[in-house]
Amino acid sequence: MFNTNQELIAFSKKLDRITSIVGNIVGWMLIPMILSLAYEVVARYAFGAPTIWAYDMTFMLYGAFFMLGSSYTLKHKGHIRTDMFYDNWSPKKQALVDLTCYLILFYPFVLIFTIVGWEYFFKAFTSNERFVSSPWMAITWPFKLTLPLTGLLLFIQGLSEVSKCLVAIRSNEWPLETTNKGA
Repeated sequence: MFNTNQELIAFSKKLDRITSIVGNIVGWMLIPMILSLAYEVVARYAFGAPTIWAYDMTFMLYGAFFMLGSSYTLKHKGHIRTDMFYDNWSPKKQALVDLTCYLILFYPFVLIFTIVGWEYFFKAFTSNERFVSSPWMAITWPFKLTLPLTGLLLFIQGLSEVSKCLVAIRSNEWPLETTNKGA
């Protein structure tokens, strides 16, 4: 499918753009969460009038942002790695280990996570499920929709990372703009 490293790099950059767009949207969406928290604090402590929705809104948004930001974190190498070994390896060896981990660990997890996440979302959507632990009784499906979306975004970014690994295996160098060292 991809005959040259340049084609792989171009493919990877397109996928990275998707991840960057989603990451930036999620980053900007932190503002409503922060504002709802600030509103709750002021309403509760300054006016003695706590809201019934602010806590629920905060935990739903924070959970969604955390999940949806995982592909952006993967793009920027923010997930855990044993750097004390990894940093001493050649780019080719790093890429071989990364590729093996993507194929054996990452993609099976992402597949299972996406399928199970879709089932949770679909059940919540079709049954109009609500948070019964909350006096607000918010519907759960928008929150649960983040599960399959996270799986999809991780799958997309994983393709980009696999493409970078293939370039590094072929050339023994990580693509310049997508270096695998540090964030």
